[in-house]
Amino acid sequence: MVNVRVLTDRVTQPRFAGVGFHVSFHQHRATPEHTELIWDRWRELRPSFTRVGYLLAQGEAGLEALGDLLVGMQETGTEVYLVPWDPEDVEPGPEMDAFARRLVDGLEHLIRQRGATNVRHYCMTNELSLGGKWARMVEDLPHFRAYHGAIYDELRRRELDVGLLATDASPIHNWTTIEWAAEHMDQITAIYGGHHYFNEHDPADPAFYDWFLENLKWGVRIAGDRGKDFILGEFGCAQDGRVIEGRKTDVCVHFGTNREPLVGMQLAEAVIAALNAGVYAMGSWTFTDYPDSYSRNYVNRWGAFEWEGECRPRAHYYAYGLLTRHFRGPATAFGVESDDSLVRACALRNHATAGWSIAIVNRREQDRELSLRLEGEDLNARFHKYVYSPADVPWGQEDRLPAPISEPDMAEGSLRDKIPAGSLSVYTTV
Repeated sequence: MVNVRVLTDRVTQPRFAGVGFHVSFHQHRATPEHTELIWDRWRELRPSFTRVGYLLAQGEAGLEALGDLLVGMQETGTEVYLVPWDPEDVEPGPEMDAFARRLVDGLEHLIRQRGATNVRHYCMTNELSLGGKWARMVEDLPHFRAYHGAIYDELRRRELDVGLLATDASPIHNWTTIEWAAEHMDQITAIYGGHHYFNEHDPADPAFYDWFLENLKWGVRIAGDRGKDFILGEFGCAQDGRVIEGRKTDVCVHFGTNREPLVGMQLAEAVIAALNAGVYAMGSWTFTDYPDSYSRNYVNRWGAFEWEGECRPRAHYYAYGLLTRHFRGPATAFGVESDDSLVRACALRNHATAGWSIAIVNRREQDRELSLRLEGEDLNARFHKYVYSPADVPWGQEDRLPAPISEPDMAEGSLRDKIPAGSLSVYTTV
């Protein structure tokens, strides 16, 4: 028997925004049928948080496509963190002030003319990149601060309620830039955040969870000491960055292999770690692939489903998708204790529905009898139970999330059940 206790007197995050994705599909040409398929899957997974990238160089047409995307996401109540891929490389002074005005012109149009009021946070570039060089400003953080200072002044002048994020750095060893930002630019920073890909850990590595939890706690503490929150803006499993036949392959190394079903388990553990650490929100890279036609010398395939052909879901669609759908914000995330170090769990209560959602990963090779208790809550409710097992990925079931396998009852805050070996179980009253 494994005992899992939800500690309702220990709040890890009082305003959790949601489990979500990074999204870029608005940048790519697609047929109306393809676009509708993408939106159909978006509506099924219903993430309440997303990080969206866009290209300033696409001009007015790109801005309108971005507006369509952001307004469309309002149907699913999705909060947006926005970031451009290609900021202009300018020096502080009149040139930077002019850049900030042009950038905020676009933001003001999106929010006030297009009605994209779900844009809550913004960073001036992805992962401190500039001038086509990734992470260039890691070694010149005063330059990053100058950009955000100019943008901050322009946002305040126009009374736009968009908070700036620092520093969007990746990987974890670059999170020292977040500590620098907290010390040198907190007055213009609304929220902190960083990224990481799990190149150090196989998706079956039992040590991954504790390692990632401790790193996230560090980031949350840096932000929390300033009264701010922390966003995990991008994350994913191990990257394959090889150049093959002149083309850089920016893909997950496990996709298309017998390890692919384990990706869903590692992403689930990352979500559990994030909620238990007190992260504000998170976005897995990515909702869908880039099309193969995007570039002759670059391919990006990280999606929960493929772009090409029949847009086949990947294995983690059926695992991570359960979490985006049922771990929605705004919500309160609570501390959770398990008396088995290889059974990890997280829990939240949604503010709008008052519904509970609890995720449990069993890393044991055996089924475990479960005693689940909501401490301090005499809840009587029927839960829907969903299970993802890497050994039984539901390929081909109309590409939909699986139906609940059972409806266990909770009586006076206690529930008894069995959790399968090597699986993710999601219990929800929603």
